[in-house]
Amino acid sequence: MRPTERTQGATLIVSLLLVMLLLAVIMSVTAQVTLSARRSSTDQENILRAQLAAESGTALVQARLRVMSTLLRSAQFKPADTPVVMDDLAALCGLSSLPSVPVGSDVCDLSSRPQGLRDAGDARVRLLVRAVSASAFAAAGLDGGTDAKRAAYWSDLFSGPDGSTLTGAPTSATYAVTYGLRPTRLTRSGVSEYRLFFTMPDAQVTGAAASATRQVRLRAEQTGLNLVIQRPSLAPNALFTNHHFASPEAEAAGDRITFTSRTMFSGPVHTNGQFRFMGRPWFGGAVTSAGCRAGQIQTAPLPTGDSCASDPEPGTYFDSTFQSQANMTPSPDAPTFCYAGNLACAANPDVAPSFPQGVTWNAPFVQLPVNGNDQAAAAQSGGLLISGTVSNLQLYRASVGGQDSQRITYTVGGVTVNLAVGANGKLRILDGSGNWVSAARAADGSVAPGSPQADFNGVVYVNGEVADLNAGPDPIGAAVAPFSGLTVAASGNVNITSDLTYADPPCSGQHTRNPDGSVTPATCANLGARNILGIYSSGGNVNLVSPQSGQPTRLGNDPRIHAVLMAGQGAVQVQGYNTGSPLGNVNLLGGVIENYYGAFGTTSGNVQQTGYGRNFVFDPRTLSGVEPPFFPTSRTWTMALVTTPTGTTQPLDPVELRGDTVSEAP
Repeated sequence: MRPTERTQGATLIVSLLLVMLLLAVIMSVTAQVTLSARRSSTDQENILRAQLAAESGTALVQARLRVMSTLLRSAQFKPADTPVVMDDLAALCGLSSLPSVPVGSDVCDLSSRPQGLRDAGDARVRLLVRAVSASAFAAAGLDGGTDAKRAAYWSDLFSGPDGSTLTGAPTSATYAVTYGLRPTRLTRSGVSEYRLFFTMPDAQVTGAAASATRQVRLRAEQTGLNLVIQRPSLAPNALFTNHHFASPEAEAAGDRITFTSRTMFSGPVHTNGQFRFMGRPWFGGAVTSAGCRAGQIQTAPLPTGDSCASDPEPGTYFDSTFQSQANMTPSPDAPTFCYAGNLACAANPDVAPSFPQGVTWNAPFVQLPVNGNDQAAAAQSGGLLISGTVSNLQLYRASVGGQDSQRITYTVGGVTVNLAVGANGKLRILDGSGNWVSAARAADGSVAPGSPQADFNGVVYVNGEVADLNAGPDPIGAAVAPFSGLTVAASGNVNITSDLTYADPPCSGQHTRNPDGSVTPATCANLGARNILGIYSSGGNVNLVSPQSGQPTRLGNDPRIHAVLMAGQGAVQVQGYNTGSPLGNVNLLGGVIENYYGAFGTTSGNVQQTGYGRNFVFDPRTLSGVEPPFFPTSRTWTMALVTTPTGTTQPLDPVELRGDTVSEAP
């Protein structure tokens, strides 16, 4: 039966409606899928922006720590700061004065302060404000033009567990992190040394964009650091001069000390003044100059002390021509100089000092001590304190009662005292019957037969002059026993009249200039040796008495002196340096620290005319802390960022949060 037209029309309408319904469903589903995709894309974009923002925050934390490293590397105190550094250390602990605590003890515990060094005032960070100058901040790209701005920087950085909040809004997103270094304690780590210990916590940075957040966490790999604040020992110097002139008269006349091709120093060399070079002097250690001009080092009473009266002038003299650091060629690190008419200057300069360990022309001014109070106190409490002129002081190794001993014999006012110290550090004395008995120490630092047997810390202090310091019966025998560490200090002159040598020297030989102009240093292969000697005159000179001085002496040709020699207000010099014929070299193993550069002899060009030449070999043990007991320290304080709880090992690279970076959604 054929369908009617009406039935066919109804069927067509229903079909069309079904198709339209199907299309509507398809369009609806397609729209939902498109909307979902768009939403997913937006969410992903927000997550990415949040991640980037969090990573920007981690970069900021890292940058702050790197800048901190840079700033602390530039830390230095001025001589005028010396009287107040102790007060600043006390204020760091919230104290009005620094308590006297034993070496190795904590001055204060800071670990319980949630705010670290942040306080209502800037007292706790004043030490850092004083040590790091506005110019150092400017060089690091920071605004530290005022004390208040620098105090705010250090307070935020050392803000403890509470931390300081850092925020930013890069790429239409934000980040936030709360971070602060955590001070834990201030410790007295040496006689003139303090350490501020602190930890570096992990950092967690949150980035946010719309409703999306991401966190980046940095793990601290190097958690423990410290700032060492100290008056450094002066023993680790091959040569130190306050005035780089032979005398006040020479300085007034502008008659400068000249380092020539004969000059070979293997350890650190420093002057508060300016150097003068001719030929090709060689320096195997770091060379530093504070750049104070002639006549500008002024002396003020304590507690201020010496300082440079005018702005320093970084640079040096090449023969008679001064060149500033800025004008040195080819560079300040390896400057050379040529006389007029030298057409081969580039290949063969006339003056070319060698600085394989580096040179600094604008180093800090370093103050010398002006008295021996520290040594006198050490002698009174644990050494040997002698009042009056010592006419004869003998140091030598000998066997006493079958025991290897350090002999110390001295004569004052015609009375001779014979002492012996064994490897156990105990004092014995020769009594009136010729017997070796225990020596007891009195409250004034003198010793006499008795008990309890006194320990000996190695310090002999003479409140007066040592007229004759020698090696005892055998003038070329060992003066210092292999186990012995000695410091002989005096308020007046110390006159050396014989060789003074170690039983177990750390170095042998001398520096040698090779035909090609290079230098082969002396051999220092016995750095485990323990014996060491320091000789210090706080108010006079250390005199090497030559046989041409007209005074009694057993110092002959090519004498050997194993010691660190220091004259705080005078010079280390040779008596009779300008008379007679040449006597060879003073073969020094140690170093020289002096107010003025004392004369040893005279020369004509490179030819010795009178007195002694210098063959100085630096004792490298002093760089690792082996030094004469209670040897003088600089009056100028220093500060450095250090990675080890003892010693002064500084980070090779800027401090930063290291380890894995972990990204996560909160």
